[in-house]
Amino acid sequence: MANAALRLGQFAATLSFADLPTVAVECARRHLLDTFGVAIRGQGHATAASSLRAMASIDGAAGGIPVWGTDRRLAAGYAALANGIAAHVLDFDDTHTDSIVHGSAIIAPVVVALGQRRDASGEDLIAAFVAGWEVAARVGLAAKGTFHQRGFHTTSIAGIFGAVAAASHLLGLSPAATAQAIGLAGSQASGINEYLSDSSSAKSLHVGWSAHAGVLAASLAQSGMTGPASVFEGRDGLLRTHGIREQVEPAALAADLGTRWEISRISIKPYPCCHFAHAFIDCVGGLAARGVAASDIASIECVVPEIERPLICEPLGEKLRPASPYAAKFSLPFLVASRIVEGSIGHRTFETPNLKRADILELAARVSYRIAAPGETPFPRTFPGWVEARLVDGRTIVERMDVNAGHPDNPLTREQVEAKFLDNARAALGEAGAKRVVELVAELPATSPTRLAGALSAGSLHVSQPDRRKAS
Repeated sequence: MANAALRLGQFAATLSFADLPTVAVECARRHLLDTFGVAIRGQGHATAASSLRAMASIDGAAGGIPVWGTDRRLAAGYAALANGIAAHVLDFDDTHTDSIVHGSAIIAPVVVALGQRRDASGEDLIAAFVAGWEVAARVGLAAKGTFHQRGFHTTSIAGIFGAVAAASHLLGLSPAATAQAIGLAGSQASGINEYLSDSSSAKSLHVGWSAHAGVLAASLAQSGMTGPASVFEGRDGLLRTHGIREQVEPAALAADLGTRWEISRISIKPYPCCHFAHAFIDCVGGLAARGVAASDIASIECVVPEIERPLICEPLGEKLRPASPYAAKFSLPFLVASRIVEGSIGHRTFETPNLKRADILELAARVSYRIAAPGETPFPRTFPGWVEARLVDGRTIVERMDVNAGHPDNPLTREQVEAKFLDNARAALGEAGAKRVVELVAELPATSPTRLAGALSAGSLHVSQPDRRKAS
């Protein structure tokens, strides 16, 4: 088999808009819009705000690329870093469930920044975005969950390859140079899951850094630096250093390129928390729909795939009483209890006062889990939920959801995706400005990256747009 980097480089460099099926183009629009919204809202998070201040102090306003939802501008690489951090900091960004990769938060900042810097077309932007996703998803698929098992963050390890593929496409690199850039990205693939030990904010840096490093690797390759063609399969290649040799599947790296479109297999999150917990939230929503209240519940047992255990179930003591809003997003007991007590999960769920609420914590203490047997659930094809509630009157009620809401087999509607974007973006852009972004994304590829980037800047609210529409 030819080195996967060469095959991926050929694909990313030569993919054109004309090659894309309609479903890939429509998915690109959906996931770009969703990512813009979560990043704009994410800019208000303390981690994103402090990161932006740090980058501005280093970079100034060089390059003039907007940081979405703000009036700040940075060089392309730093804008990708800032927007990537903001897009992931709320844990509200999309997920390719089979590969467990949050790719749009990495790839969208790259294509908008370089698309504007290169004065690319809307067709180029979409082709680069799709190319990036096809590469990132396949790296995650080849790992078969073993990056996570080794303690690495699959999103950032796989995602940097999507970033470099997209960046190489927009920089106009040849197939050979793109393969060199992919090789260089392997030396920068990073991100460890130790953030889970104390809910530190490093996780969002993983995503921003992958976007930034993808731009850097492509730029270095453009200037003549080289990387190993055997970056994935070699003796010290990524699948051996970051994965588990006996379980990985190198053939998946370039399987069905250009005929099977992984961008059509991405889930959009309805809730701003760990994606593994979403179907469990909906399962206990089913309990509530049956009229079950917190006071009716003696205990709840959740059936959890093994790979989810260290993220949302353990250490159990910390999950029962999460110490921070971010920790609460990764606590299955807290999320289950909050959904039953509050009736919904949203941004307000993770406000600090809720972490101390006695009614939520008392119910969370009644939530336990068991590990699902192999084949007992459809994970990782979907992120399923399964709860068994034992009531104080002696009854047991079981709720299962095999296909999580927002998954491509149970998708959010276009109206739901647009409503999510507007809810996330209107505070920063204003109602008219947010609606203008919806229009521009819907018009892709007719919209240029430069025009789109301007609409995403809080310093450019397009006040003349309503007048032009009235005149027409």
